[in-house]
Amino acid sequence: MSESEASRARAVSRVLLLTMGLNLLVALGKIAYGHFSNALSVRADGFHSLTDATNNVVGIVAVRLAGRPADEGHPYGHAKFELLAAGLVGLSLLAMAYDVLRGALEGLLHPGVLPNLDARVFVVLVVTLAINMWVASYEKRMGEKLDSPFLSSDAAHTRSDILVTLGVVLTMALVEMGYSKLDGVAAIVIGGFIGWAGIDVLRSNLRHLADARAIEPALVEKIVCQVAGVASTHKIRTRGAPGSIHVDLHVQIAPHLDVVTAHRVTHWVIEAIKREFPGVKDVLVHTEPAAEGQKYNPLP
Repeated sequence: MSESEASRARAVSRVLLLTMGLNLLVALGKIAYGHFSNALSVRADGFHSLTDATNNVVGIVAVRLAGRPADEGHPYGHAKFELLAAGLVGLSLLAMAYDVLRGALEGLLHPGVLPNLDARVFVVLVVTLAINMWVASYEKRMGEKLDSPFLSSDAAHTRSDILVTLGVVLTMALVEMGYSKLDGVAAIVIGGFIGWAGIDVLRSNLRHLADARAIEPALVEKIVCQVAGVASTHKIRTRGAPGSIHVDLHVQIAPHLDVVTAHRVTHWVIEAIKREFPGVKDVLVHTEPAAEGQKYNPLP
């Protein structure tokens, strides 16, 4: 593992360790209160938060694996381990959504003991809401800074917690007013939010796993065509996740250039792409002579 990759892995792991501790605190508080007060929606929201802590553990392991350098068996590196872990976040959300929906439906069809609420429910929910808001903002910011698909996915997950918790606060207020059946209805809505968050996380990461286009070709073309000695470019292809993008393209250069100068122009193209798009890890350039008479950028 290179020093930069090792440093990035350590930084992402520190973020995940901090958020894991906060997620456990939030989850245990809601689950405990939901259990003792028989508040289904609060308990369901607690299990939703518990998946955040579990996902943090998965993320720590995946980031370490993803940071390993390329080897003979993996010439393009191991970056997709982080994408796979982000996909597991989506799958865990779908599994939890099923469990929450099943419990909520059973509660509505076979009512049991009504929720026994007091002022502490609002203290628990408001405190956890504040923590979730900070965690979501922190993970989003660090995900962008470190080009981490997992942190970005986990931040999206936590943002769904905020909406869910706001819904639970409203539900608990209505239950206190005598609308107790809304507890089970809210749990169903929460299950829907969890499922939607899972689908969204899967969709955003599967596109990277399927080698979807990572950078618009027009943006790459604009940069390349400004390089000295370049006449034009085509067959621009990009793939990979943020922080580990691979680019390959064909570049036409002035036909009179010797091999040494053509090689220099090729490296200028690579440097220009990496400078303009910091997430690019590797650039493969196929150099071709431009047609006679085709204009090209003058050499320095």
